[in-house]
Amino acid sequence: MPRLKDGKYRKTRDGLHQIRYRRDGYNVQFTSKDKKTAEARFKEWAKSVNGEKRAQLPAKTSNFAEFAESFFKNVKRVNVDEGTYKGQYRTYQLHIEPKIGKMRIKQIGVMQCQELLAGLIDRGHGRTCETVRWILNEIFNAAIGEKLITDNPMRFVKVPKHIRRKGKCLTKEEVAYFIEACRSSRYQKCFMIFLYTGIRRNELYSAKFDENFMTVENGKKRKSQPRTWRKIPIAPALREFVPLRPEDLPKSNDTLSKAFQKLLPNNTLKDLRHTFSTRAQECKISKELVDVWTAHIDNKDMTSAVYTHFSEEYQLEEIKKLHY
Repeated sequence: MPRLKDGKYRKTRDGLHQIRYRRDGYNVQFTSKDKKTAEARFKEWAKSVNGEKRAQLPAKTSNFAEFAESFFKNVKRVNVDEGTYKGQYRTYQLHIEPKIGKMRIKQIGVMQCQELLAGLIDRGHGRTCETVRWILNEIFNAAIGEKLITDNPMRFVKVPKHIRRKGKCLTKEEVAYFIEACRSSRYQKCFMIFLYTGIRRNELYSAKFDENFMTVENGKKRKSQPRTWRKIPIAPALREFVPLRPEDLPKSNDTLSKAFQKLLPNNTLKDLRHTFSTRAQECKISKELVDVWTAHIDNKDMTSAVYTHFSEEYQLEEIKKLHY
């Protein structure tokens, strides 16, 4: 916005005082025999221009729902991948907006946030509580940045730390039961791919196949990171189930997870990833190679991951060892 200090002052040959402003698309000048008069004219013009610009700016809102919608659209969406964005936005819609969405941000204190999170804990939704807490913290921090509030109430909220359940490996008996039960599922091909490749749930939709390998886009990355792909050899027992056709795929990841739990109610779809990794190593396939196939690299294994390259011929021979 135009300011007096940004104007260029000069005294003309005929002794007049002049202030010129040639920025932001403007080319104006104010001239007078008296310097203060020239400055006053410039200030009057700048006040008019700045007033018009301020009127065009969107008004800052103190309504939580309106501010949260703006936060998701302008901050969250451009910084995370689409899957993460949709998941967090859905969590906001289900568990946050109905509770405090209509409140003014300044009205929301520690106790409202504490009550919201405690309700999730009481219903046994510990992991959802963890996500909601993260979302609220980000939104309130953004509100501080916009000078809508001066402090983040989440700093004082106390909830028990959620202990995430680690995946577990299916026993040989459970695998045998699962393979048989899959015969009646419309997603049999998908489940067999998970069982014999160890891919993540969100990687299935990117799968491409050739004669010996399945290629998938790595699903665990930040939006700012470049897209990367990895190749996994097709195990002999998997060949009859590939390639996938569009009609073999569910409309959403949640549909696939629910279909899986109808077959194994005490397990989650992620357990197939743990089962593949564990069973492959039990079949004497090296951990380094299994980590390459599953894109599961710990910091302690970073050196071998970077400097070790396995030939396609070697990988095709190794995958033949896998059996359930």
